[in-house]
Parts: sequence; C-alpha cells; structure tokens
Amino acid sequence: FRPRGVGVVTRRPLVLQLFNVPRDGAGEEHKAVAGVDVEGEEWGEFAHLPSTRFTDFAEIRNEIERETERTTGRNKGISKSPIHLKIYSPHVLNLTVVDLPGITKVPVGDQPNDIEAQIRNMCHEYITNPSSVILAVSAANQDIANSDALKVALEVDPEGHRTIGVLTKVDLMDSGTDALDILHGRVIPLRHGFVGVVNRSQKDINEGMTIREALVNERHFFQRHPAYRSIANRMGSQYLAKVLNLILMHHIRDCLPTIKTRIMGMLVDIQHEMSSLGEPVKEQSHTLKGGLLLSMLSKFAANFSAAIDGKAHMGELSELYGGARIAFIFNEVFVKLVESFDPCDGLSDTDIQTAIFNATGCRAPLFVPEGAFEILVRRQVKRLEQPGLQCVDLVYDELMHVASQCESTELRRFDQLRDNVIDVVHGLLRKTLTPTQTMISNLIHMELAHINTSHPDFIGGSRAVQQLLERMADGGAPEFEDVEEVGEGARRAPRRHPEETESSELSGDGSSPDDDEYGDNNAFAGFLSKVRRGDRSGGGGG
Repeated sequence: FRPRGVGVVTRRPLVLQLFNVPRDGAGEEHKAVAGVDVEGEEWGEFAHLPSTRFTDFAEIRNEIERETERTTGRNKGISKSPIHLKIYSPHVLNLTVVDLPGITKVPVGDQPNDIEAQIRNMCHEYITNPSSVILAVSAANQDIANSDALKVALEVDPEGHRTIGVLTKVDLMDSGTDALDILHGRVIPLRHGFVGVVNRSQKDINEGMTIREALVNERHFFQRHPAYRSIANRMGSQYLAKVLNLILMHHIRDCLPTIKTRIMGMLVDIQHEMSSLGEPVKEQSHTLKGGLLLSMLSKFAANFSAAIDGKAHMGELSELYGGARIAFIFNEVFVKLVESFDPCDGLSDTDIQTAIFNATGCRAPLFVPEGAFEILVRRQVKRLEQPGLQCVDLVYDELMHVASQCESTELRRFDQLRDNVIDVVHGLLRKTLTPTQTMISNLIHMELAHINTSHPDFIGGSRAVQQLLERMADGGAPEFEDVEEVGEGARRAPRRHPEETESSELSGDGSSPDDDEYGDNNAFAGFLSKVRRGDRSGGGGG
C-alpha cells in the first residue's frame, strides 16, 4: 500500500506501526480496546485522521499521497514532518518501521540545492538512536560498494551490530550473475547479514497482484533458483519480518535496563515538577481560585524582593544579578565615571580669561570676580547630569530583567497570567522611569541654581589667606607657584600652555606693562612676595 512510482516518491518519513490482531475472539477484544468498529480482519488508522478507519489499502496509499502533497506540494519537495500510520492485521508482527526518503544526488522540481544534505540529516535523526535497528536497503543489480544506504548506516553503526542489509531486485540481475557473495557477507560483513527479497513490479501492481500472490511468487523464485535454492529458507519478505521482530526483541531486551533507568528518572523529574506546580484548579471553587491567584502574586512579589535583597537562589555564578548588579552600577560604574571627570576639562585658559573679562566689564578688578567663577562652575556641574541619567537607564534595564525572571513555578503553569503579570510590572517600571529621570535633572538644576561656597571643602579667597597666615604663624614660608619676582615687586603669572609660556618683562620698579590694568592685583602679589622674603617695609607694588 506504500506509494510507488518513478523518481522520488517517499518525501516524508512514514512511521508505520504494525499490530498483530489474532483471528479468534482475542482479535475482537483488541478491536474493542482500540476503539474500532470495522468489518474484516485488517484496517489502518492515520494519526491526522483519528476518527477514520481505512479497510481499503488502496485508499491508504491515496491518503499517504494526499498528506504528503499537503505539506510538500506536488513538485518533488520534501519535509521531515512524519506521517503516522497504524496497521492492524493478523498477518503482521508487532513492529514499528520508519520508511525514510532515499538519498537524492541531484535536486529536481522544488527541491533545494542541498537536498542530499537535508535527506542525510533527516536519516541521521532516526538512525543515531542507539535503540533503533537500521534496515539498509540496496538494489542487487547495482554495485553494493556504491550503496548510499549502507554508507549512511555504517557511519553511525560502524561495527554493524544493529544494521540489517536488505537486497532488493534479486530477480532483475543479469543472466549468469547472482548475489551469493553479498548474501553470505563476503563483500560487506554485517552482524545480522543480508536478506534478499523480491517485490512486486509496477506492472504487477497495475495488474492488481495481491500481497499474498507476491509472497507466493517470491518463495517460488528462491526455491527454484539454482543459486539461492540452498538458502531459500533464509530469504524473502516473511523471513525478513521474523528476523526483524526477533532482532528487535533481543535489542529491546539488551536496552531494557538502560531504558528502564531512564524512564524512572524521567518519572521522578515529572513527579517533582507536578508537585511544584501546585494543586489542580479545575475542581476548585471561585474562592479557592482567588486564593491561589493571590498566592502566586505574593510569591512573585517575594521573588522580586529577594532578587533585590540578594536572597534569591541563582545557579548562574558567571554574572551579577538583581541587587548585586544594581549596587555594582552605583558603586563602580557611576562612581568611577563621576570621579573620572576633570573639573577643568573643557576649560582653556582663554575661556577662563574671557569669563573674567566679561564679568568685570570696563572696570579693573581687584580680585577675581565671583560672577565669572559661577559661570564656569555651572558649566562644569551641568556635565554631571548625563552620567546620572545613564545610571537610571542601567538600573531600569536590570529591574526589567529581574521582573522577567521572577515568576514562580505555579505561575509558570498559566502562560497568559504569567505574561499579564510581567506586562503589568514592566508597565509600572516604565511609569516610574520618567519621574526618576526628572528627579535627577532637578537635583542638577538645584546645584546650578545656588553655588554653595560655604561648603567645608570649598577654598575661597578668605580661606586661602587664612591658610597662608596660619603657615606664617607656624614659622613656615608660604609657597607660591608661578610667582615672578623682580626687585621689590612680584606678581602671579597667568597660566599658559607650555608652548605659549614666555618670560614676562617687568619695568624697573617691579611693575609690568599691564600694571595700569592689574595694578592692584600686582601690588597684592608684591606684598606677598615681600612677606615671603621676610621684608615688611613698604614700597614696590605695595
């Protein structure tokens, strides 16, 4: 009943499950257990049509073709989605067989260019299972050394412990040739050997030859052929079915302890998972359901708080999570970024001088004007706003991540409820993002509105003089950087870049050419210079 034709016919894996149904009363019991109500002793069921039973095997073949075309189209496309078919009959053994597409070298129709690689990967998905038995089908009228089926099988089973060779078209070999060397394992040795079969030709199928007639013809061929007569009892489709069933039973017996251990482990894991999911809710009242909902929401909130407080159990140790990551953002990322700022970064000597000139107008200043200082300081304080906003964004991203990871096991049962809870929490975090950013900006604007020169860390003019007098009272000589002295007068040289530094010329009495504009400042610098030398007599710039 499998579709046959020219070219690629099997384009989807066909999972064929065979169930032996006895002819006696046990068969009727099996029908009742299987939930079928059909006349006759053979029928088939498709997994995609669970309510339909097929008693005509020609209809089964047509349904396989329709289901194949439904997924792959009619132009030779392939798909790894399997077709599941169950066959109930007294003429079969309890067996599960997977019919896979043959390996195609050259793409035809709608097949992609990598059709060979796709089919090989599809075959590997089934034959790499160590519990499976591989049926490598090759044609007897072709060189067995070029068999793709044997090549793929030996790639995953190099010792041939679970591979059975099937040799088809034995009746189509050239006259005077036979396949005895292959069947005896002299060419390619396999643990389970090779079995030769003779299938119906397309002409036989078109003429309506039944399976039973084909089996009779196959048995007569091997019994009457001079080369195969001695091994006829080990040839044919019926013998192959018995060998497959026997090998599969031994294979299951050998793998049963491992399979049993694996099943028990899976059972324990599933039971643990079921117990962690909580009680069933179908039979609960609305009150109990409301209590369950409140419990799940409370656990979500507790998990969120635990993640922030560092009490959440995290198996991942390669990265920070929750409160630890937020603390890292505050104490490492933000602090280091702020400490890396240079207060004078972006302020050139020209900028400072221009600010002083603009703040004094047309008057000659005695000291550095406070307005110029505030203008320059506000410009630098404003630069602290962007790092603060970046810190808010980093903390926001981490809180969003924590919210996505805080669902409890019970909440994971209900996908829609879980998604809604996380969406609500994310919405709350999004609502608080803008007010937080506004608060950071307001803090910076507060600092810009009032420059607090009364702070203990601030060193103004009066405090600088006070520190100078304290040093003098202790007997220490005050030190001044960049102070130029000539005679009895001295002044502080303006800060310049190294390439711009030039020696300043002073007039004979210790005054510079710019003393007309900065005379008072120079007089004060000259006084400090005399104090530094211990000369308290007036004159010079005083």
